[in-house]
Amino acid sequence: MAEAVAESLTAALAELLPAPPPAARTCTALRHAITDGLLGTRCDISLRSTPNGWTATGRAEHVLGLPDAEWMLCEAAPDWEGNTALVLLPLDSRGLTRNEHQPSALDGARFGDVRLNRVTVPDAHVVQVQPGLVRMLRGAVAGTRLRLARLATELAAEAVEAAVGHVAQRPFAGGRLADRQVVRHTLVEATAQVRMCDAYLEQAERSARTAEKHHGPGAGQGVPEPAQCLRDAALRVAAYVAFAAPQAVEAACQLHGGYGFLEEEWIARAYRHSVFTSILLGGQEQRARAACLPVPAAPETAACRTRIPVLPTDSLTAFRAGARALVRHDIAPRVPDWEANGGVTRDLFTVAGSAGVFGVRVPTREGGLGLGLRHGVAFIRAVGRDAVGGVSTSLSVQTHVAVPLLLKHGTQQQKQRWLRPLLTGGTIAAVAITEPAGGSDLVNATATKAVRTEEGWMLEGEKTFVTNAPIADVLIVLARTEPQGGALGMTFFLVPTDLPEVRVRQLQTMGLRSSRTGRIRFTGCRLPDDAVLGRRGMAMAHLAQVLPEERLAISAGMLECARRCVERTATLPAVRASAAASTELAGWNVRLEAAEAFLDAAVERFDGGGDDRLDADLAKTVSARLTQQIVNGCARLTGPEAFFDAGEESSLLPDLRDVRVLSVFGGSCETVKDTAAAEILRGAVVRRSPGRQPCSLPPAPPTALRRDHAEFQR
Repeated sequence: MAEAVAESLTAALAELLPAPPPAARTCTALRHAITDGLLGTRCDISLRSTPNGWTATGRAEHVLGLPDAEWMLCEAAPDWEGNTALVLLPLDSRGLTRNEHQPSALDGARFGDVRLNRVTVPDAHVVQVQPGLVRMLRGAVAGTRLRLARLATELAAEAVEAAVGHVAQRPFAGGRLADRQVVRHTLVEATAQVRMCDAYLEQAERSARTAEKHHGPGAGQGVPEPAQCLRDAALRVAAYVAFAAPQAVEAACQLHGGYGFLEEEWIARAYRHSVFTSILLGGQEQRARAACLPVPAAPETAACRTRIPVLPTDSLTAFRAGARALVRHDIAPRVPDWEANGGVTRDLFTVAGSAGVFGVRVPTREGGLGLGLRHGVAFIRAVGRDAVGGVSTSLSVQTHVAVPLLLKHGTQQQKQRWLRPLLTGGTIAAVAITEPAGGSDLVNATATKAVRTEEGWMLEGEKTFVTNAPIADVLIVLARTEPQGGALGMTFFLVPTDLPEVRVRQLQTMGLRSSRTGRIRFTGCRLPDDAVLGRRGMAMAHLAQVLPEERLAISAGMLECARRCVERTATLPAVRASAAASTELAGWNVRLEAAEAFLDAAVERFDGGGDDRLDADLAKTVSARLTQQIVNGCARLTGPEAFFDAGEESSLLPDLRDVRVLSVFGGSCETVKDTAAAEILRGAVVRRSPGRQPCSLPPAPPTALRRDHAEFQR
């Protein structure tokens, strides 16, 4: 398939010639200035004019398809005026010698080198490369690079899917290999890498089409040309795919144990092909080119300078501008005070409620704005851009957990009493789930119990790490109502905080200082029957319905924190002056773009009603780890100034404090990986995009898995 991709590039370029080659196999060798290292080809050929046409001298190395080709389409080096040319050469010309070399990967792909010693070329086989033609060449090269990146991604997806089938059937220590936590987590990480590659590719292809659609004579000088947009996008995507796809295949190979090293096994060959495909994408030269790309700055919107009372609903663009305006005018100026004095105040909820923040995803008939999760994520990103993590944490609990629970499972009486005030910001909610004995393992760790009485319920127990608890008016409390019921023995209760049996104490946390966090004790707390939220014993099922939304929102806040740090660090003179620092920062930027693309695709599927649990789990774990790495890396590049007091231009102190908790907030990464692994092993596909053509490498035969099992038993 790699040769087919290269042949399509050759066919596109051949159409530019006044005398295209006959119906015969043709290969291509372009200079690095055009290809940025695509296919690993190196070309250094010069042309000299003669009375009878031209002579070509030089060499081209690592040309894909050369041994089987009859013609070669190559690019000549610039002359003294800076002009280059496309040259069509018959490979049986006098003065031309070639030799073949076949790599140990990409079975069937043949490469070769060619040397030219004053090879005669007629005028009909030479075309001068004008600026417009250069743009066309770069566009064709970029499209080829994206196709190769797609090939590498599909290969990685097949390898990970093969690993899923292998570990699910492989016996180990009286069970399955898939029962080992380290194996499950490795599968999750490899799946996330494949899905991020796929989302990043789709985003690049979509952006290129959009740039081409909107580019025209009236676009203005500041608008980049479609070919340049496609080239830059293809370089960044290829840089990420060349990094992530081989890692995913290597993990799949490792999970096959010794069989991953047998040449006769499909997975071993897949590893060789994956590593070599990453070289075809450009190798180190291409990564250096991608590292030189500027870090995209957040666009400034004129509307952000104007206070908007209510978030607009006419378009997503207008909503984003309104969210930025709200945060800049009414939230960001208060952050230093909240960070220094114990956390947000009720004013935050009043301002957010009056603008419609808490009703973004609530239908208009219930008093909301009737929008999608895309809009909710856009608001979280606006908060992350100009505020700190603690603010988005406090708002997200109400927006993406408390309100959805009441909206989906509340009675009309409960909605009237609690939901409408929550939407306006006049009432603040907290969700009390975590307990001192443990947080993520809710089924086994929940000790708070609600006992049935003649008058209703008696609530006893303790909760901790409860966001908004010190200023909350109502608590959504998870309690055990059936001692032996397991996951089906827990129920949600609506508990007003003004009850004398409810004691709340604020905790002092290292990070998220703007978010008030509390510990709650319930001592003989009597509740009426109408305090039950949703169905009795179904709290875990109700929670599972809202967790994807919460985790996607958390991911958005994390990535915006990382984006802000990258852009701030990129402006530092010391970083700009250091080639190593700039390269490292650009690498973070590429990985961040891939994570953002995956999150956007997951949110889009969520709004479309698709299966969102695996997306949310993968987004949460990937975003947490990546944000921690980026923030810590940016602090290292910034130096001591990163730890100066908050408010200083180079300070990253709030982000450094906040980023640590991200790996446990909304479910620890380890627990979330377990749930994601369960989804994958239940049959969730690694790839998302329907209708994709699989790569040419034949899949692992099912009989191999049965044979492995039989050999293990023997």
